[in-house]
Amino acid sequence: MFFRSIALLVWPGLQMAASAAVSPTLTYSTYLRDNFAANAVAVDPSGNIYMAGNVIVDAATSQTTILVVKLNPQANEYLYTRFLGGSVSDHANAIAVDAGGNAYVAGVTNSPDFPVTGGSGLGTAPVSPSERSFVAKLDAKGELVFSTLLGASTNSYAQAVAVNAAGQVLVSGTSVDQGFPSTPGVYSVANTAFVPYLIELDSTGTKLIFSATGIGGTAVTFDPSGNIYMAGTTNSLTYPTTAGSYQPNFPVFQTCLPPCTGHFQGSNQYVTKLDPTGTKMIFSTAVSGNGNTMNEGLAVDAAGNVYLTGLAGTGYPYTVATPTPPSGPAATALATPALPFLTKLDPVGQKLVYSVPVGGLGVAVDANGNAYTGGVLGVYYPYDVAAMLPVLASVAPQCVSGGGTYAAEVDGAGNNVGAQYIGGSIRLSGISLSGTTLWLAGRAGPSIPFSPGALASPNLIPTSPQGAYLGAVNFAAPQPPAGTPQIDCVLDAADFALAGPIVPFQILTIFGNGLGPATPMNATDNSTSTLGGVSVGFGSLQAPLLYVSSNQINVPVPMVHEEPARTVMQVNVNGVPSAQVQYAVTPANPALFVVPGTFQTNLQLFNSVAINADGSMNSSSNPAQLGSVVTVFVNGLTPDPQNLLGPAQLATGGGWSLVSVLQASPFVTQLELRVPATNINFECGFQTTSACLASFGIQDSTPYLLPGSVPNTAPGPVFYGAVWAVGK
Repeated sequence: MFFRSIALLVWPGLQMAASAAVSPTLTYSTYLRDNFAANAVAVDPSGNIYMAGNVIVDAATSQTTILVVKLNPQANEYLYTRFLGGSVSDHANAIAVDAGGNAYVAGVTNSPDFPVTGGSGLGTAPVSPSERSFVAKLDAKGELVFSTLLGASTNSYAQAVAVNAAGQVLVSGTSVDQGFPSTPGVYSVANTAFVPYLIELDSTGTKLIFSATGIGGTAVTFDPSGNIYMAGTTNSLTYPTTAGSYQPNFPVFQTCLPPCTGHFQGSNQYVTKLDPTGTKMIFSTAVSGNGNTMNEGLAVDAAGNVYLTGLAGTGYPYTVATPTPPSGPAATALATPALPFLTKLDPVGQKLVYSVPVGGLGVAVDANGNAYTGGVLGVYYPYDVAAMLPVLASVAPQCVSGGGTYAAEVDGAGNNVGAQYIGGSIRLSGISLSGTTLWLAGRAGPSIPFSPGALASPNLIPTSPQGAYLGAVNFAAPQPPAGTPQIDCVLDAADFALAGPIVPFQILTIFGNGLGPATPMNATDNSTSTLGGVSVGFGSLQAPLLYVSSNQINVPVPMVHEEPARTVMQVNVNGVPSAQVQYAVTPANPALFVVPGTFQTNLQLFNSVAINADGSMNSSSNPAQLGSVVTVFVNGLTPDPQNLLGPAQLATGGGWSLVSVLQASPFVTQLELRVPATNINFECGFQTTSACLASFGIQDSTPYLLPGSVPNTAPGPVFYGAVWAVGK
């Protein structure tokens, strides 16, 4: 376990049960493939993992095609990789698998030559710029069984798919045009423009069992009896509901989009249950407050209880106390979704069993009625982070202050919660449960936790594009032995950004619990590898230590090799090792040392730690003089005694100049910059005050490796800083 787990978490008013000797543990985490937006994940009964989404195939035009991958249960081997698409752009939005390992993928295509198996006649090929819903079936080896377009000649896009034990396929999405076809005996509306649809096909994908309009959703599923469930979000007040349900009338309220020049009916969540034929509506109800509610997941247990998750604004029906939402300017949108929710509705759709502020991104349920969900902190308002801090109380505040991803478990009564903080800039898109392990998929950059041995995209560098994220949390892992060091997150010591691909001599800051002595200790040199009983290894190399305490370690990366381009880090405290964290190794990952708490929104920068020409610290009250030299400090550049000017070059004009590149210490690069003698107001954003924050750019000139270990001779990424200087 390399990120701290929280075994039992409670909200006010809930009773805590006795903790078992298990602990949620992040067992797998990786950046799987660049430019792959993993939009859905599923697991078959054998534990194999399936991901579906779209991958960029032409960077110039951003053309995408569909990619479906199948991994073995350990996610250390690809079982197949399948591309599906035509000559324009195609997107997969949902995936489901059956007991035989067949995968069903649904989404939208803009390609007139999208591969369709013959004879279905359920939809016509799109003609640019039109779009069509599709559903495709792949067998256990990834071979195409059928591929069908839906909706006749109308524009639409599929958002959800499910399959029952008989192999019948349920597809739901949104019709864009009037005229989406429907079949007799099912619910339908006259005007199908921008309303949901629900279609069921036979197991061959060629026969339409039914097509309904005006009902559907972004999530669909079956229960063991074959009943059909759908959940979604609507701005309409005419979506059908049933009398006697939990909330038969949609809340009426106005909302707006900034800058709020006009108002409109806000978004409500709903859930609908049909009989197996699709002709009888068993119940349909809203589950909303008086603010925007966005559904992001649906599950049903064996007893027919319904589980919903998403994000809610004001007035959502929670069954436990929640934080008071902000008022005044912070609450401009009357009901902007800010808090997550996980809600359990009884089998007849009449009452809430529980509704708690957790999750928001996908829900799954096990045979015991325990619900699992994923979530992200700090997405909408600062107070949603505060709402979750009781849940994440054991995680270092430096880790959760910037948000991060987590997975959580709630028992059948909504009382006890287990959670695992994952961290990283991960955008979750789906979850799937296999036994006690929750698989999570989405998108992420390279600055995420990596589990040792995980499949990963090769040659990661700090500027690698967004790619597919895959992670797994085991909610029944054994608790670590007492005294085990717990790592919450690892940050770059210069700017406290999440550590991504690392470079030799880069200083890292490790936050967590039980990391060292109660009394902090500083090293007296740059070569101490054991301090206060603490050591940190990178592969077979021991790193020098700069600072150790019970909750923080400052450690420079030793001279790890770039081939293979990854290394494993582990903390050892008095002979007790932490779990391991794997990192990609890169030639450079530059970051300027910054002054905490000085983020400037107009420049999107922090103030750089800087020394003026007279040796004093640079600040707003002590700015640099025009034409003088200021010294700033950079982390993450490997020193090169043969070429001191090699790691960096000036990337900003306007009178700035790079005077010299020196080593302030074995681990920190020192840049001396000359402030422009004139035109300083241009660098300050045309401010006219006597002192202003002047920005500059430095370009990393270290060669990076491209895929295939080919050196990249083009200039590296630009990193920016700002110092206070006297205005013109």
